[in-house]
Amino acid sequence: MNSPTDEQAALIKITMEGRRFHSPLSWEQQKLLNLYIAKQKLEEVMYLLGE
Repeated sequence: MNSPTDEQAALIKITMEGRRFHSPLSWEQQKLLNLYIAKQKLEEVMYLLGE
C-alpha cells in the first residue's frame, strides 16, 4: 500500500479539518478520505494479526 501523494495528503488534511469543496469536488474529496481511512484500518488489522 502506497502513501498518498502530496496533493492527496493535503486534501486529506483539509478534509479532516472540516473544510469542504462544493459538489462535485466534495464527492471526490469524501471518496479519497474514505479510502485513506480504509487503508489505515487495513494496516491496523495487518499489524494486529502479525503479533
